[in-house]
Amino acid sequence: MTHMNGNHDPRVIEGIKCATDLHSEGETDAAVQILSALIEEFPTASSLHGYIAVFQTRVGHLDEAIEHGRQATQLSPESEKASFVLFEALWKAGQHIEALDEMKGFLALGPSEEYSKMINEWDLSEDGPRI
Repeated sequence: MTHMNGNHDPRVIEGIKCATDLHSEGETDAAVQILSALIEEFPTASSLHGYIAVFQTRVGHLDEAIEHGRQATQLSPESEKASFVLFEALWKAGQHIEALDEMKGFLALGPSEEYSKMINEWDLSEDGPRI
């Protein structure tokens, strides 16, 4: 990630901090509104899309989570965090093949501590992997 995309701009960092505080207080809609407003000014800040995806996944708004997760991975294709956020949203939406495709695509770039940990913890009984 480069500094040109806005991820390191103080306004983006402060907006994310404010949004995470709001989300932790149960104010997810307000958190998403803050981040969405910042995306207008910093459209290539993958971190903004990633946080929206995380928040939307946690409250079950999976279509929105997937959309923003995809944008985060497109903007930062080498970001393990962005990939994992998209994976989680896809998995929770029941799109297991797409989630595994995201994992496979990211692992093609190199090793991933987070994905390796997850794979090692999977219960591969006949019910399939559980995360």
